Amino acid sequence: MHSYENSYSVGIDLGGTKSACGLCSKEKIVKKKVIPTDAFREPSAILESILEVALDLMEDIDRSEIAGVGVGAPGQLDPVTNTVVYAPNLNWKNVPLGDWLSKKLFLPVKVVNDVRSATMAEFRYGAGKGLTDFVNIFVGTGIGSGLVSNGKLLEGFSNSAGEIGHICLDPNGPTCGCGKRGCLEAFSSGKGLENFVKNKLSQGFPSSISDLVAGDFSKVTGKVIGAAAKEKDKLAIEALERVGKFLGIAFANIHTFLNPQTILIGGGLMALREFILPALDDSIRKHILPVANRPELFKPATFENDAVVIGSGALFS
Repeated sequence: MHSYENSYSVGIDLGGTKSACGLCSKEKIVKKKVIPTDAFREPSAILESILEVALDLMEDIDRSEIAGVGVGAPGQLDPVTNTVVYAPNLNWKNVPLGDWLSKKLFLPVKVVNDVRSATMAEFRYGAGKGLTDFVNIFVGTGIGSGLVSNGKLLEGFSNSAGEIGHICLDPNGPTCGCGKRGCLEAFSSGKGLENFVKNKLSQGFPSSISDLVAGDFSKVTGKVIGAAAKEKDKLAIEALERVGKFLGIAFANIHTFLNPQTILIGGGLMALREFILPALDDSIRKHILPVANRPELFKPATFENDAVVIGSGALFS
């Protein structure tokens, strides 16, 4: 029996673009390594890469000091079997992630939704510490959320609570990775941002982004868009403000419906918060029910890119 109080844990953030693996001690990451996920690969190849990194991180630690391995994975999961039921950003269906890793590492493994992992990190150690009712929104390749109500993390009847990325904001909007149209994720995720800019460029919209990618629009990324925005490129700024606008509509709906103390916002796209958050604030105040309006409707999450690693590790601490 491991003593969680005195042991390490391994936290894994399995992302659609990249994956991070960290050796954790409570809220601290002792060692971390980030690798490209290359989601076009077979699940087995991705799992082998993650296994290699996990073994490398644990190399100098007595295995008896490691309480377990927590994995924050995207999409719909089965918490009983630790299986990834469906993860569109990885193109995974029914992948027995937890069982596979446990057999390879000879350690207990827990697999939870990645944003719930991030929410756990914020709830225990970060911006959500001391709060009883909040929503944690994670904006990266996709968009997800974790909900804490009355001091408890909500999972929902079929373990799918928090799929905020797939609420419909416009039934005639852009196609989402889930196959539906007009989802928040299609507007405000990293992928949604890239797709909007690529579409504008293909229509001949003038932008320095074309030069930055040498005319190859497949190379348009959030990083490139951010670099262009910092040079005052009109398309880049418009695209990022559009992200904030639709996030604001979703946030207003959350406040009106759930009445949380606040909404935390984190994830990779928050590296460009200077362009996104002012538009978000303007949008949320335009759409929120007046009785729910107050000075602090949202605030940045504490751990940003490390939240899922810390929260996954916290499953064993």
